[in-house]
Amino acid sequence: MKISRIIVLAAVFLICSLGVAFASDPDSVVVEKERGLIDWSENYIEATGMAVAPKNTQGAQARALARRGAIVDLQRNLLEFTNGVQIDARTVMDDFMAEDRVRSEVHGLIKGVELLKGEWDGEAYTVTGRIKLAQLRVIVAPSIPRDKTIIEIEKKEPAPKKSKHTGLIIDVRHLPLVPAMTFRVFDEGGRAVYGMEFVDEDAFLQSGICSYYNNINYAKGEIHVAPSPISTKAIRLSTGNVDIVIPNSAASQVRGSSYDFRRDCKVIIIVK
Repeated sequence: MKISRIIVLAAVFLICSLGVAFASDPDSVVVEKERGLIDWSENYIEATGMAVAPKNTQGAQARALARRGAIVDLQRNLLEFTNGVQIDARTVMDDFMAEDRVRSEVHGLIKGVELLKGEWDGEAYTVTGRIKLAQLRVIVAPSIPRDKTIIEIEKKEPAPKKSKHTGLIIDVRHLPLVPAMTFRVFDEGGRAVYGMEFVDEDAFLQSGICSYYNNINYAKGEIHVAPSPISTKAIRLSTGNVDIVIPNSAASQVRGSSYDFRRDCKVIIIVK
């Protein structure tokens, strides 16, 4: 398990190193707020920081001091935005920050933010920086609660394995879904179909619990769930508009798949 985790962390580092070079896809699911955004499709948080040069400074000194202040402002804005990231239906990142380990690691991550660009107009310096959600997943994963009784119930009532499906696509474009780092999918009777209890931790760390898209035609051909995903439309949302309820017919297909794609997080959520 230790070797596996090291491999995952190495993969996360590589993804984070490469990811900063690319701009958001126009079809990405993005939540924007003042001086920051979270791209749930490309899996990163981005923010800007700005500072003016101190009085009585000029030239290279003014530029350097303004840049230093802009980075501090960027880090402050990133922390504020990160604290509001929805972790599950009931908690945001700020709730996890009460734990010393989480708070220390998040602060370290933000302090080491990689800068994407900086601009100096002669009076003020503006910087843009980004952290990857993969990095946050590594930090919060040990603290995310998992209800083991959910798995025990499914083991006691195994569904017949009728066919092999390779993923799950849930269309929630008609509902006000709040994207989150983790969530649960329920059937109409309130029994869990998907969530952290069903996933492999290494798969979660590397790719997240799902992929968010707003183009269903693209999603159906996406290699992550191809070639034979289950496609369904959500009936309603639950618990803070984070958790999802799907039809019993789709839930039966998930449980009846000979390949348990849930372990590999092969789930796509389509939002508007």
